[in-house]
Parts: sequence; C-alpha cells; structure tokens
Amino acid sequence: MNSGRRPERRPGLLRRRPAFRRVWMSEVVSLLGDWMSFVAVSLLALGGEGGGVVALALVMVGHHLPNALFAPVAGVLADRLDRRWLLVATSVVQGALTVGMLGAAVVGSVVGVQVLVFVRASVGALRLPAQSAVLRHVVEEDELLEANAIASATWSVMFAVGMAFGGLIAGLGPAAALALDAASFGLAALFLRGLPPMVAEGRPAEGGMLSALASVRRDMVHAWRHAWERPPLLEAVLAKTPVHMANGGALLLLNLVATQLPFAGTGALTLGVLQCVRGAGTGVGPLVGVALVRRGLRGERAATGAVWVTFGAIAVFAVTRHPAALLAVVLVWGLGSGANWVLSSTEIQRLSPDRFVGRLSAVDNLALTVGLCAALLGGAFLVERAGVPSASAWLGLGAGVVTWLGAQWMLRRRAAAVPALPAPPPLPPEVAAVPAPHPLPPETERS
Repeated sequence: MNSGRRPERRPGLLRRRPAFRRVWMSEVVSLLGDWMSFVAVSLLALGGEGGGVVALALVMVGHHLPNALFAPVAGVLADRLDRRWLLVATSVVQGALTVGMLGAAVVGSVVGVQVLVFVRASVGALRLPAQSAVLRHVVEEDELLEANAIASATWSVMFAVGMAFGGLIAGLGPAAALALDAASFGLAALFLRGLPPMVAEGRPAEGGMLSALASVRRDMVHAWRHAWERPPLLEAVLAKTPVHMANGGALLLLNLVATQLPFAGTGALTLGVLQCVRGAGTGVGPLVGVALVRRGLRGERAATGAVWVTFGAIAVFAVTRHPAALLAVVLVWGLGSGANWVLSSTEIQRLSPDRFVGRLSAVDNLALTVGLCAALLGGAFLVERAGVPSASAWLGLGAGVVTWLGAQWMLRRRAAAVPALPAPPPLPPEVAAVPAPHPLPPETERS
C-alpha cells in the first residue's frame, strides 16, 4: 500500500561530509582576506613612492610568476606527498609573509611589498595543484559534481564580496586589509589541520620531500606525454592560456581606469565595484554554459564561445569610458572568463587519472601564468612609452587571439596524428557541464 510519503531528502553535502566542510570554510575565509588585500596592494603600487604603471605590473607579476616558476615542483609534490600537509604548511608560511607585507605597507615601501608579494606567491604556488586535487579525498565519486558546483559558487560570491569590502577598507589604508588577510591565512590553516591524510591514489609518499624534488623533471615529462598523446586532454590543459593573455592586458587597464575615472567616488571604491561586478560574471558564466549544453550545445562549442565572449568584451572595454557601459562590459568579461575557467578545469579533472592530475594542473598553471605575466609586463611598458592606457588591453588581446588560433591549428594536427583512444564514459546530461573546482583565476589568485 502506498502511504503517500515522500522519500526523505539527504542532508546537503556540507552537512554530510565534515572534511569537505573544512575545505570549504578554509576557502571562504582565505578568499575574503585575499580580495580585500588585493585592492589595497594594487592601489599602493600605483600611488606609493616609486609607484606607477610598471610598479603595478610588477606587483601583479609578483603575484603570478611563481605559479610558472614553481609549477613543476608543485605538481610533483601534490602527486607524491600528503596534500593535507602541503595546504596547512603553505598557509602558515604565507600568513607570516603577509605580516611582513603589512610592515612594508605601513612604511610606504612599494619595493618591499613587491619583494614580499613574490616570496609569498612562491610559497603559494606549491599549494595550487594540491587544491585542484583535494576534492577527490573529501567526497565520494558520485558527489564530485555537487562539490564542484559549491566550490565554484563560493569562489564567485567571495570574489564579489571581498572586492567590494576591499574597496571600502582600502580607504583606511593598505595596512587594515593586509592585517585581515594575514589573519585569514591562520584561520584557514586551523580548518585544514583537522583533515585526514590525502596521498594521491596509486602514488604513495615514497622517499619524502627530497625524493619528490629529485623526480621533478622525470615526473613532469611523464605527465606531459600523457596529455600529448590525448588531444582532448591537451586541449583542456592549454585552454586557459589565450584567455589569460588577454586578461593580463585588460586587468592593467582596469586598474588605470579606476584611478583615472573614479565614478564611485574614489579610485579604491571604483576598483572594488568593477572587480565585484566582474566577479559576479565569473559566477554566472558557468551557469549559462550549463544551460546551453543542456539545451543541446556541444561542449566544444560552449568552450569556444566562452573564449570569444571574453575577447569581445575586452575589445569593447578598451574603448569604453561611460560608467554604466564599463559595468556592463566587465560583467560580460567575467561571464566569458569564468566559463572558460570552469569548462577547462572540469575536463582536466574528468580526463586525468588521479596520479597525473596534480602535475597536469601544474602545466595548466605554468602556461597560463607565463602568458598572463608577459601581457602584464608588455602592456605596462607599452603604456609607459605610448601614454595610452588602452594599449595594454590591445596588446594582451592580440596575443591571446594569435595564441588561440595557433593552439587550435596544433591540436587539429595532433588529433590527426594520434590514434583514437577509448573515451571516458560521458557524464549524465543533467550534470555534464557542472563547474569544476574553481581555484582562483590567476589574474587574482591567492598568492
């Protein structure tokens, strides 16, 4: 006899998976602290003693270049050592370095902040592949998609909230924002400390740190060969680089526009508002992609569309100065950039065996970071020489378009040369395009 009772709903993932809840809480406090300090440090670089466009570019490069320099080491460590240990240790060290940045900001030393940003980012680079792989350890396989969606939504919400608060707090000076950021590292380490061990499946931690460091070249070559022989995976690994070349030049222009056209009252508030709106776009973009794929759009077309939406928005941003138009354009910019990030991250996670995912995430970080930093530095020097702020956006956009076209040509040649390999089973249509874990886009990534 049917009693008419509905089946009881399961508790939400955050309630039923305490380890995932710890990871999520650590990300919430980390992201909030980082976005607040990001606004303050950017404005200090533009306006402090010895500041200017090149100084701003150097601070931004200092945030990101270590992701490229240390990516091979970081990927191997994430696949060989306890990922939990890496996350906790790097959080503690980064918190201490942020206290040093606070001291440099108090005395107005742009050079001191630049150096400490680079050192802190070097430590942070060691954690990025581990962050990308950690969800495999805290939820079941059939819960990954739900976990990914929560992680993506959390990133976007905290980016928007943190940038908005960052604009307000920056009015009090960079010290207040950096003090909160330092505290956020300590709190994140406390949350992560309670996690269970997280050693990569099939790769026990053998020989410790020294053995892992000695194997960097060999292990990275093995991971690259694995992707090179599988064009769909190779495409996912390289998908972010053209977009972030365009982002690099455009982000430099965004900071300049905020200080030269402070429509929100001050440069700090204007930068916070623009970044907040762009962050909202990065959250909505993946949802739009999901809806389009569910309606029958092929995943490859969705990924290509995300790239060209980003390129188009940056082109319009370079020529727009009306406040309302700027807000609309940065929203669309965020839509495309966010969709590009999560679509490629999803494919890396889906197509990579666990023993390779850390290293392939490192290759991903290396390629996009080199492109981003090259666009930042090239754009800054071009602006200094030409005196035209939008020159940085056009340089990054041109480099991104050329790189995307070249990558597509190379991938077609690889697909024709490599025998077809068995494809992984497709995801159910209703969840096929749910966003992957959303580590921060490198243009504003936790350093």
